[in-house]
Amino acid sequence: MESKRLSKLPEKVIIPLKQHKGIPCVPMVKKGDSVVIGQKIGDCKDSHDSSVHSSVCGEVLSIEMAPHPEGNKVLSVIIKTTESDQTVGFSPKKNPSQKDLIELIKNSGIVEHYGVPTQSVLKPHGKNITTVLINATSSEWIGGKFSTPEEYGTQMLEALKLLMKAAGASKGAIVLRSDDTESIAAFSGIRFEGKQLEVAPLIGSRKIGYYFKDQESNIVVVSQKRIYGKRILNFFTYNVTGRKVPAGCTPADVGVAICGVKSAKALYDAVYEGKPYYETVILLDGLPNCPSLVMVRIGTPFKDVIEAYGGYPSESGKLIANGMRTGVAQYTDEVPVTKTTTRISFQKPEDVSKDEVIACIHCAACVDVCPVELLPNKIAALADQGRFDECRQVHIENCIECGKCAVVCPSKIHILQLIRYAKDAIELAYEDTPAKESSNIKLGCACGGE
Repeated sequence: MESKRLSKLPEKVIIPLKQHKGIPCVPMVKKGDSVVIGQKIGDCKDSHDSSVHSSVCGEVLSIEMAPHPEGNKVLSVIIKTTESDQTVGFSPKKNPSQKDLIELIKNSGIVEHYGVPTQSVLKPHGKNITTVLINATSSEWIGGKFSTPEEYGTQMLEALKLLMKAAGASKGAIVLRSDDTESIAAFSGIRFEGKQLEVAPLIGSRKIGYYFKDQESNIVVVSQKRIYGKRILNFFTYNVTGRKVPAGCTPADVGVAICGVKSAKALYDAVYEGKPYYETVILLDGLPNCPSLVMVRIGTPFKDVIEAYGGYPSESGKLIANGMRTGVAQYTDEVPVTKTTTRISFQKPEDVSKDEVIACIHCAACVDVCPVELLPNKIAALADQGRFDECRQVHIENCIECGKCAVVCPSKIHILQLIRYAKDAIELAYEDTPAKESSNIKLGCACGGE
C-alpha cells in the first residue's frame, strides 16, 4: 500500500486542459501569470466536465498543444516551477449535502481512471443509481498515501459513504482482489457499524445482494479474482451484482455506479482536507532501483519520473503508459502524468516483441481465453478488411480489451490493436455510438493479421 513521493520537483509541468472524456476546460490563466498549488487553471464548460488545477507553484510559460499519453496532442498549460509549497486556501467541507458533493467533485477535478468525470458516474442524466461500487481489485488504481493498511480501509469506507450520498444510492460495496492479502487484512481488522468487518468472497453465483442480507448492512466489502481490461465496467457489474447490462448500455442503466480507489481517495481529501485533485499515485516497472508506487504531481513529464530513479538503462527500448498488455507505447518521454495515468512501464530492447505476424491457423486459443465469449479471431479478420458492419454484428462492443487473445495467439496477430482500430472506426462512422474524445488511428491501419 505504501507509496513514495517523487522527491525532486520537475523544471516544468505540462498540465492538459482535457484529462477527462468531454469538452476541454477553458484556461483561466495566461502566459506570464503566477500560480500556486491547488489553483484552478482550467474551468468546466459543462456540468459533465472536470476542472483542472495547478500541481506546482510557478510561472505560466505558455498555453499550447502538447503531447498526451494517449498518443495525441491536447491544449495544455506549461508551467515553469519554483521551489515553494504555497497553496490556495484548503477548506474542509462539514456535512456536505448531495448537491454540495456533486459540485465539490466537479470543481475539485475528480476523474475516474477510465476518464469519465466522477460526478457523471454518480449522477448520470435521466438515470437512478441504487448501488455504488469501489473497484479496488488492481494495485494500479490505489489513489493516495496511507500511513497504515487500517487507515486505507477506514478512509475507503468513509469515501464509499460520501460516494453513496452523492449518488443518492442506498447500497455500496468495496471490491478487493481475492489474492490481495494486505487489503483483505486491512478491512478485516476494522470495526464498522458496531461489529467486526468481514471480507466476503464472491463465489459462483453468490453476488453482493446475498451479503447485504447476510451481514444486515447496506455496505459490504467483498473479494473476487481480478478482472483485467480497458473496458471492464459492464462485465464487472455482472460479476459483482448479477445485473446484466444490455449491449450498448452502461452500468448506470441497471442502477450501478463504479468508481476507483483514486477517485474515492480524491473525494475523501476534498471533503476532509479541502484539497483538489492535483497529484496521483502511479506504478513503475521495468526500471532498476525504483519503488513500485510513487506519488507524482499531475503534469510531471515521464522523463522526470524516470530520471528521479536513476534514469534509463544503457539501451532504451519501449516506454508504455498504463500497462504492457493494453497500454499505449509512447513516442516521447515528454508526455505528462495525468489523472488517468496508472502505470509507467519500460521494456529493454531484448524484451520488445519483434515476432513476425503469420496467417491465422484457426486454433481457437483466443476464443478459449476470451472472458466475454467472443470470437476474437473473426472480429480481427473483419476489422482488418474494414468490414465494420459485420464487426458490430458479432458484438465487438462487448470486448473488454483485456488483451488475452493477443497474448495466446501463436500467429502473433495484433488482435487487440485490430479490435481497437475497428471500434475507433465505428465510433467515427455510426451515429448510435458514443462520441470519442479523440483519435490518433486513421483508416488504412497496417496492424497486420488475416
